[in-house]
Amino acid sequence: MWQLKNLDIDDFLSQYWQSRPLLIKQAFPGFQTVLSPEELAGLACEEGVHSRLVQEKGGPTPWHLRYGPFSEDDFTNLPESHYSLLVSECEKWIPELCALVECFNFIPRWRIDDLMISYAPEGGSVGPHTDEYDVFLLQANGVREWSIQHQLTDTSLIPDLDLAILQEFEADETWLLEPGDVLYLPPRVAHHGIARGNGCMTYSIGFRAPAISDIMDSFLLEASDHQLTDERYYDLPLKRGRDPAEITHADILHFKSLIYQTLDKSSALWPNIVGKLVSDTTLSEDVETIACDDIDTIARYLWQKHPDAKLFYHHVNNQLLLFCNGQSRTLEASDVNLDFCKMLCNQMILPLADIISILPSHTQQLVLDLIQQRTLLPILDDE
Repeated sequence: MWQLKNLDIDDFLSQYWQSRPLLIKQAFPGFQTVLSPEELAGLACEEGVHSRLVQEKGGPTPWHLRYGPFSEDDFTNLPESHYSLLVSECEKWIPELCALVECFNFIPRWRIDDLMISYAPEGGSVGPHTDEYDVFLLQANGVREWSIQHQLTDTSLIPDLDLAILQEFEADETWLLEPGDVLYLPPRVAHHGIARGNGCMTYSIGFRAPAISDIMDSFLLEASDHQLTDERYYDLPLKRGRDPAEITHADILHFKSLIYQTLDKSSALWPNIVGKLVSDTTLSEDVETIACDDIDTIARYLWQKHPDAKLFYHHVNNQLLLFCNGQSRTLEASDVNLDFCKMLCNQMILPLADIISILPSHTQQLVLDLIQQRTLLPILDDE
């Protein structure tokens, strides 16, 4: 349906990814938005949809921020300009957008966060700011002016706002993006996007970047499960004559060495530490499924992944580790299981009827477990 054009992927990965911005003119020639501003507003009125409304002017305060779900009155009472509606995780609610996200599969799938759609009339913006993640900004409708500042000397924010807007912003480069154009921005590049004219819609494909604290939390959970954190501090040989109130340099080095020793003991745990972290998610319960406890029932349906599901795999020695929504399952590293894992992790629609009979019994049971956990859902006739 969509194909990314005018981008040398090898050059992009070596010269631009996570290092400098890049404007890609007509990355998607002839691009047309898959939903209207009215449909986006309707989506923002639904329960469970993460949406925000930012009013630079015309609200009770400058840069007024509200969270959805919204009502029809919230939109009919808006001014004619200088506001923005942003709806996150649109690929979950509009399945055809998954194909657009897949155009960026030259970046590992577990790095992709979500596809956000924003709408703004003339002057609409969320202010100059920086982000801690990579993003591809696809202009879907109308025109948006993007400005960036390469070297940010003052990171001060406007005080007393719910938004992180820079106090000082001086643009080094400015572009007008039209439908089909894409602007790539690496983390921490100051940028400002302003709608020029009405009907401006921008699709933002963002990439998650776990904080070191998140990685350490995952490490501690896994290390605790394997009793690696149960060990306690022990003294090195003590000598008489030291001041009992002093923490010596040797004491500090000893504390550090205990952490290093724990890290050394944890090497076999790191696939789970990473896999569980990047696949961690919560499945919404507002889905329709069926009772399924045998492979004959599986074969009678076409299946799809839950829109919230995150599945990735790791191939090591004679094992396949499948990470699903923050949990780990182990499979034998056979060609059949590897093909199954690739299909399960890379496709939204899963023709399990074609393969269920050739899967090993352990893998068949895994499929049944995923169905019972609502990770896999049947495509029913009314869909």
